[in-house]
Amino acid sequence: MGNARVLKEGAMLLAIFFIMLGVAVFVPFTSIIIQFVFILPFVLFSARHPMKYLIPFFVITFIVSFFIGSYIGMTIAFLYGVTGLVMGYGIQKRESKGNIYIASSIAFLFGLLLLLIVAAMIFHLNFIDEYQQMFKDTVDQYMDALASLGQTPSMEIQEQLINMGNLIGSMAPTILAGAAFVTVLILMAVNFPIVRRLGVTVPKFKAFRHVNFPKAIVWVYLVVLLFSFFITEDSSSFFQMVILNATFLLQILLVIQGLSFVFYFAHMKKWVKIIPIFVVILTIMLPFLLSIISVLGIIDIGFSLRQRINNKV
Repeated sequence: MGNARVLKEGAMLLAIFFIMLGVAVFVPFTSIIIQFVFILPFVLFSARHPMKYLIPFFVITFIVSFFIGSYIGMTIAFLYGVTGLVMGYGIQKRESKGNIYIASSIAFLFGLLLLLIVAAMIFHLNFIDEYQQMFKDTVDQYMDALASLGQTPSMEIQEQLINMGNLIGSMAPTILAGAAFVTVLILMAVNFPIVRRLGVTVPKFKAFRHVNFPKAIVWVYLVVLLFSFFITEDSSSFFQMVILNATFLLQILLVIQGLSFVFYFAHMKKWVKIIPIFVVILTIMLPFLLSIISVLGIIDIGFSLRQRINNKV
């Protein structure tokens, strides 16, 4: 009886996914919306059923998706299937929302990297090179447009644009990781309320003011910053790439820590919620504030600023 119920629910969720996939592949522009709920059948099935049923569910989805949408269908099934099963299994095991988010983001990133490798090996497609070439073509069109208007961009601006194009290749790991974590955050924001309405208990994030990274991050950041002073034109491209990506990722974490402290301080002082939100908006709009907020994050982590404030209260 139990197996019959699993088969019935699995068949229903498979049918829902295949309908969504068919609509997304054959009806123009629908994929813009449907991409946010591709993950839903996988989350629901893995949240309700044991591991032994998850692999057959995924394999069937992967194979049938090829007949519906060819390689595009397989790509969608693989990427959203792996992520959704990890996400749903975390819900089943009653993991915290933070742990589910990190595990699902890593699964999405793994799937993305694997697809890029397969595309490079089988179809000889290098998306990073393609994106760099597209950026360079856009810059060339921009230069030509200015020249036709009788304006010649300064050499400094031209060098900055060229460097930005070259930076894309070096920043590829950070760009991919950032894309994975942002995408999964959006997927959770869209699908978790639906899953909750369908009777599955899903966890909630802790308040943003409680985000507090370990002190090791500050030491790692200082070491990376120290290594960055040794980068020269003769340094290997791999060494430059590692330092560049590590610096950028650590700065993002420190900015998050700094903004978390702003929310914490606002909560302690009982300020209206719009004030810390306004600070976030200003930080995004005014890049120079990023340095100030990241320094605040370093002070908060390194000198236990929250604990000192609590002791004074």
